[in-house]
Amino acid sequence: MLSQEPESLLSLPKRWLSTQGFGTEEEDFQNVQLPKLPVPDLQETLDTYLEMAAVVVSSQQVEHTRGIARGFMEELGPRLQEQLLDRQKEMDNWVTEWWLDDMYLKVRAPLPINSNPGMVFPKRHFAKMDEVADLAALFIDDLLDYKEMLDRGELPLERATSREKGQPLCMEQFYRLLGVCRIPEVGKDRLELPARGDGEHEELVVVACRNYFYPIPVKAADRGRLTPGEMQAQLLHAMVDAAGAPPAPRIGLLTSMNRDQWAKAREHLIRDENNRTNLELISRALCIVCLDEGGGDRPDLDEDTNAMLRAMHGAGTRHHSANRWFDKTVQLIISSDGTLGMCYEHSAAEGVAVVRLAERALARAEVADRPAPPPALLPAPVAMRWNIVPEVQRTIETAARDLDRAISDLDHKVYTYKGYGREFMKSCRTSPDVYIQLALQYAYYKMYGYLVTTYESASLRRFRNGRVDNIRSAHDAALAWAAAMCTAETPPLNDTTDDGQKKVSFNLYGEQKKLELFEEAARKQTSIMEANILGRGIDNHLLGLREAAREALGELPPLFTDTTYKQMIDFKLSTSQVATTTDGTFMGYGAVVPDGYGVSYNPKKDHVIFCISSFTSSSITNTEAFKQSLEEALDSMKLMFQNKKPDN
Repeated sequence: MLSQEPESLLSLPKRWLSTQGFGTEEEDFQNVQLPKLPVPDLQETLDTYLEMAAVVVSSQQVEHTRGIARGFMEELGPRLQEQLLDRQKEMDNWVTEWWLDDMYLKVRAPLPINSNPGMVFPKRHFAKMDEVADLAALFIDDLLDYKEMLDRGELPLERATSREKGQPLCMEQFYRLLGVCRIPEVGKDRLELPARGDGEHEELVVVACRNYFYPIPVKAADRGRLTPGEMQAQLLHAMVDAAGAPPAPRIGLLTSMNRDQWAKAREHLIRDENNRTNLELISRALCIVCLDEGGGDRPDLDEDTNAMLRAMHGAGTRHHSANRWFDKTVQLIISSDGTLGMCYEHSAAEGVAVVRLAERALARAEVADRPAPPPALLPAPVAMRWNIVPEVQRTIETAARDLDRAISDLDHKVYTYKGYGREFMKSCRTSPDVYIQLALQYAYYKMYGYLVTTYESASLRRFRNGRVDNIRSAHDAALAWAAAMCTAETPPLNDTTDDGQKKVSFNLYGEQKKLELFEEAARKQTSIMEANILGRGIDNHLLGLREAAREALGELPPLFTDTTYKQMIDFKLSTSQVATTTDGTFMGYGAVVPDGYGVSYNPKKDHVIFCISSFTSSSITNTEAFKQSLEEALDSMKLMFQNKKPDN
């Protein structure tokens, strides 16, 4: 989903972009050459598409689609495939621009809940306001260290740990976190990367406090960067100033709106030169640091869930939601009551890069000395002043109502399954990711008696500028296993002999059969995952064929207007593994369709943290019921393995 002119979005210095092939351990990542993403075989993609469709749509509908696919293969399909192969030769990555548009930049839904994930950090205890400023200063100091490492091109190269182990991975996303902003425009947003390395602009962060926004320069060409103590003093100034000021205009709420509405309001704002300067400062700031007051927790929810809601959307306009700028890639959140987290705008990078950035800052803040008081105070930061015309003020009020309505519709729960974790899953000779994906299919089948189109993000970082493709977990083998797990296991009493032998052998056979079906489903899931991460997934290929058709014909062919295709991209189960190494740190997000679930999971050694979302306005979904079904599914899976007959 990048713009048609890659320079406008990917204007990174050449040394920052991975190029092509394999390097040695000593090479910096920018000298390592990565292969281009391949274009999968057309017939294989269509065959897999029909096979997957057969699990979630009716047999009559699949037959209808099979006929459409045959027609597509006769002439148009091969022609579009040639266009993709030409595009692959010409571009670093043939799909990323289309993918970014489709996944993010053309989507008009509001960012909070629908797109921006929230991340929770371990809770702190602050005895006084200075300690809030201390931690914020240490976080900013580490981000500056990280930024300087990026500017020098010294970010260590990561390599694949499985499937072609040691293969170098594209590091570009790590360079697109700090100083990046999503700008709303009618029809399609754009990503703005500030000019790099020209020395012309000072580096700054923007501190949000009581809905005021304070630009704080943290590194200037003429004097270098601020010390942690100087930053702490600046942050404290902003906190004291905001506390004594009248209520601020809730300008941040505009970033929570439908993207077209926000784009139109922004056009009004930038007619004023002062507003335009403010927006430019926010856009090029390294990050937003949101210093929240305490409060906003719902009494009916547990601490983890409340912390996640504050990270995702700010707990509503009566609390912290206006103290945000949802367009900004990185928003660090520090509340006076010790609730910590991050909200991040997803289009610039995947979770792995954000988690790495956050966990590094957390770890370093944990061992850092308290910022030393500065020898001399710098000029105090001044809050941005906005000139807001009545029309924009009315838009802000509308944004407030819409966001509060969306927040009340969100049914989110952070659920820690404590029965076992990744070590038990590994002992079952199954990848934890595969195990959990199958558990989610089983849980859904237990609730509804059928499977639905499922999304799991698969990293394409083995390829130049690779983002993700989709591991489809709803397949025939998963369906067969889930159905077997849900059938009654005990035979009728009159089927047993006097000594009970038949009953025993029936149950053992039943357990053995379920295990065999599980192993078949795990093999299938693993093969789908491997195909995706090695660049042979079907979703990006279908997206490319669709967009190539749109460009060549000006309209979509029947393959992409067919009911099956619409159902196949209606992800009622949207999932991803977001693993963290820090205890008490996890990431969550909303469902992507009105009658679906969003499920992130973080497998730990002896437990798994799930973040489960749905919407209360749907009569189909229920987060608590899904959580219960998932717990039962995981318990049953453990029993299935414990009842396994010992190997001869």
